[in-house]
Amino acid sequence: MRDEPRIVAFLCSWCAYAAADRAGQARLAYPQSLLTVRVTCAGRVEPAFVLQAFREGADGVLVAGCHPGDCHYVDGNLRAAARHAVLARALEQAGIEPARLRLAWAGANEGERFAGIVREMTEELRALGPLAYRRRALDDVHDALELAPHRVDAIERPRPTPPRRPGKPRVAFYWNASCGGCEEAVIDLGDGFAELLEKVEVVLWPAAFDFKRSDVEAIPDGGVDVAFVNGAVRLTEDDEWAQLLRRKARTLVAFGACAHLGGVVGLGNLSGPEEILDAAYRRAPSISNPDAVLPGRPVQAAGHALSLPVLLSRTLTLAEVVQVDCTIPGCPPSPAVISAALDALLAGEPPPPGAVLAPNVSLCESCPRRGSRPERLELRALRRIATSAIEPEACFLAQGLVCLGPATRQGCQPGCVEAGMPCRGCFGPLDGVRDAGAAMLSGFASLFQGGEEERRALAAAVPDPVGTFWRYTYAAGLAPARVRPVSEAEPRRGGGGAGVNGERRAEGHADERAPERAGGPGRHEPSGGEGVDGGRRAQGHADERGPERAGGPGGREPSGGEASVPPARR
Repeated sequence: MRDEPRIVAFLCSWCAYAAADRAGQARLAYPQSLLTVRVTCAGRVEPAFVLQAFREGADGVLVAGCHPGDCHYVDGNLRAAARHAVLARALEQAGIEPARLRLAWAGANEGERFAGIVREMTEELRALGPLAYRRRALDDVHDALELAPHRVDAIERPRPTPPRRPGKPRVAFYWNASCGGCEEAVIDLGDGFAELLEKVEVVLWPAAFDFKRSDVEAIPDGGVDVAFVNGAVRLTEDDEWAQLLRRKARTLVAFGACAHLGGVVGLGNLSGPEEILDAAYRRAPSISNPDAVLPGRPVQAAGHALSLPVLLSRTLTLAEVVQVDCTIPGCPPSPAVISAALDALLAGEPPPPGAVLAPNVSLCESCPRRGSRPERLELRALRRIATSAIEPEACFLAQGLVCLGPATRQGCQPGCVEAGMPCRGCFGPLDGVRDAGAAMLSGFASLFQGGEEERRALAAAVPDPVGTFWRYTYAAGLAPARVRPVSEAEPRRGGGGAGVNGERRAEGHADERAPERAGGPGRHEPSGGEGVDGGRRAQGHADERGPERAGGPGGREPSGGEASVPPARR
């Protein structure tokens, strides 16, 4: 059992689950490593359920429902087919083989068919090998301790909150891995910017003042009233500055989409660090680097030993590295949201811990095109704004364009939609949404119309699923980190022997640059039965989102043979 592939199976209560029960009654053998989750309909299975199952140790996920045309909820199974088709492409971009996610149909009396599907999927997963997500989580912890030992000091050292110093509030602005747009957003306050400088004492702002790191280190711990940190954590230097400002600031604010959710920088997690370094330092036609020197490896220049910060093995949100008190979302945040947040923060009445300082309302509710949205949205064809004539006042979704307004928080106005562009989701999800990209994918794919083949064709027409639905949120999502290289056969260009296609594995880079890290102290990768959302296991979604566990309220598992799975088995 321990070596068997672990499959989480979401089974439609009316057909697929009944087929599993029929297989048990007929004593048809199939692997006991199947963990069944009984759902009312295959259309009830959200992409977040699938990602959660992978995150908690599943080697494969099976979604099984009624045959097309037999759904007890009209077209729930067809909605599942559309979501599956888009999600499978996104998972492949993330490095998870398509065979690990399977959609199948089985009637209530097709026990043999169901058992065959499970046996076939099990054989495919045996050939692929385990996903080994939990082992990678432990590796992340080891790498974090090796790369950032100062984090241990921060954990062991209590963080007292000294009395606030008299005078103007002291504020700090800092940028990590970002484009500089958040810095400009502060200046875009206009007259409010001049008023802000009258109200506060700025003790750090690399974009405007020449403060040094030593100046910040000299400030007593807790001596900064509010620190606004924008940008994701991508380099060791970003990590160090985040720790330093957390120690110095009474209130630490994640400022902008990159600090909040990883932003566009987070899409770098689709590639391993060796791939990124290889492309930047070895393979680019304009690069001359015969010694294959990488950041983090000391070099001698003019008698000085120099080195660059080390690229972390994945992009982290600010909250994965340090405790964040509140968030100002957006790429960049709008002047209205910034002004309201500054007023609240500087008034001495901080918001609740973890608050997102923007309206917790869907962007659709304030969209100027809202009046043209039909009561029932149906997509039978997709369009792209670069190649189509767009009606200037009609709902983007009704025109077949990808618009993420229904799943995105308000606060950007005037923003993209006022400028004639569909929403791309930079303000992030509303409260309570664990994975914004998964929610956006689910909502959009559910609008597809037609038969199974028509909906799969529409899914195939969605360009770059990860870049479309997780553009700003991939680093904060549920998708596991890349588990295999983009290309294992592509030959290396340039010197050196390390990298994706070199003889040394990723761990072998420790001799030439600082160890890599994929996790952070605030990032707990679930292992065993523990889940991200408060310890729930994959089957525990039944308590939270509706699907019932296999066997229903009484806990009855499909009867007979090897189809029976004990409730506690993982």
